[in-house]
Amino acid sequence: MSSQRCPPALDPAQQVAQERMIRALIRRFVADPHLVEDLTQETWLAALRHTAAARFLERAWLGRVAQNFAFQAMRGQARRIARETAVARSLAIEPGEELDPDQRARVLAALEALDEPYRVVLRLRFFDDLAPTTIAAKLGIPTETVRTRIKRALRRLQLGLRTRH
Repeated sequence: MSSQRCPPALDPAQQVAQERMIRALIRRFVADPHLVEDLTQETWLAALRHTAAARFLERAWLGRVAQNFAFQAMRGQARRIARETAVARSLAIEPGEELDPDQRARVLAALEALDEPYRVVLRLRFFDDLAPTTIAAKLGIPTETVRTRIKRALRRLQLGLRTRH
C-alpha cells in the first residue's frame, strides 16, 4: 500500500480564490499571458504532487511555489537573452561592413531554401526587425514558438550555407 495521502478535496469557492491569487501573483512578475497560464498550471501540479496534504491548502505555500516558478521563468528568459546577445555579437557584421554580392546571394538562396515556418520568422525578425513578441502576435502563435523557430531556422540556415560553400 502507498503511504502517500491524497490531498483533500477543495471547496470550489476556495479553489477559485486560490486560483485568482496564484494568477495575480504570477502576473506581478510575468507579462506574457501564455506563460502566466503555464506557471499557474505548474503551481497546481506541484501542489497535487506534494505529499503533505495539509500544506496543499495554505495560501502562503501556494504563493511561494507560484513565485518560485515565476522566478525560474525570469531567470531562464534572462539566460536566453544573454545567449542570443552573445551569439548575435559573434555573428554580427561590423557597421559599415557589408556582404559582397556573392555572399549576399548565397545567404538569400539559403534563406529561400528553408521551409515556410522558418523562412517567415527569419524574414520578420531580421529583415523587418520585429521582436519575437511582435512576430508571435502577427502570426498568432506563442512567443516561445517564435523563439524556437528562430533558433532552428538559424541552425538550418547555417547548415545550408556550410553545405553550399
